[in-house]
Amino acid sequence: MKLFAKKTKPYEPPMHIDKYWPIYRENVFVDKKKRRLPHWVAPLITLLAIILIVFYLAPTISRRVINLGQNRDANDQQISRRYTDLDRVVLTPVADVYDAPDIKARRLVQVLYNEPVTLIDQPTHYGFRKVRLQDGFTGYMRETDLSTFCDAAEPLLATNKLVVATGSKRIMSHAKTGTLVAEAMMGTVLYADYRGDGISRVLLPSGESGWISDDGLVILPPDGTVEPVADGARYFTTTALTFLNVTTLDHGVTIYGASIPGIVYVSAAVNGLEVPRQMSDQIQSGQTVNLKRVAETGLVDTRILKPGDILFFSRAGSLSDLDQMAICITPNSLLVENQGRSSIRLLDPTKDETMWKTLVAVRRLFPEAIATPLPEESN
Repeated sequence: MKLFAKKTKPYEPPMHIDKYWPIYRENVFVDKKKRRLPHWVAPLITLLAIILIVFYLAPTISRRVINLGQNRDANDQQISRRYTDLDRVVLTPVADVYDAPDIKARRLVQVLYNEPVTLIDQPTHYGFRKVRLQDGFTGYMRETDLSTFCDAAEPLLATNKLVVATGSKRIMSHAKTGTLVAEAMMGTVLYADYRGDGISRVLLPSGESGWISDDGLVILPPDGTVEPVADGARYFTTTALTFLNVTTLDHGVTIYGASIPGIVYVSAAVNGLEVPRQMSDQIQSGQTVNLKRVAETGLVDTRILKPGDILFFSRAGSLSDLDQMAICITPNSLLVENQGRSSIRLLDPTKDETMWKTLVAVRRLFPEAIATPLPEESN
């Protein structure tokens, strides 16, 4: 019987890896694939760089170049600046001054946009700084309401001084069309380095420039002051009536919230009078008006009043404990913070006898004012 042996495969030598992986060599390694930025990153960086140059670097550099020229006069002499490193200017349309470094503290007065103040001490009190106002009044202000860019209030860097004499004025980013940059309330003082075609360019506390139309402004030389006019009482009362129906606010001085002392302060300023900010000091302003009373009723005779007079009331009957003020528009019309109302109103004094019982003083800001004749006097 024939036996068949199982056929086996012949032996094959081992395979060499270099035949199948020819990149294999000594000291050759495979690195991890590197990440590449998305294709849109480079255009985005370029766009951001262009925006930064056009809207920030270019204006800043040009403004500094202009200021370098403004720092010297026509004779190439260095200009002596009025304000120092301790001075600040108000950055908001209106800012509060408190009696303590606390947002819940009592409001003493308000200050307006671009108004200079001086730091009294260096340390910060929880975001507040103690300041002295231009009239010597002291208090605490929030640091965020203040700017270090005092060039906006430097007269020597300007060609004109502008005083806002209307309720408010808009400051725009461009002369013809633009966006709102800031709002200036009545009494705000701005400085312009260019005027033409009924519009002015002003330097702002933010370090930018803005444009404002000339209507509603008192335009003066850089160091000029508003001068009283012959018919000052009429202009004063007309200015005060701008605040009619405005919301009442303790020590407020703007159309967004006002008090009678604040209205007196602002209205006097834009008509060439210097009047203190607070009611306790305003009672010393102007001339004293002797109070005459009607014999039959014992009440004050309203015929003593003239337009522009300011009246002071006290339930305690004391000049040192005043409760309320009023502005005489006509002898039969007073601008008051009406009790129980939330806005500034006109009141007929002849219809409120209790009001005259608390009247303690009348001061005349315009001695030349002529009283409006009463009906019985005109016959």
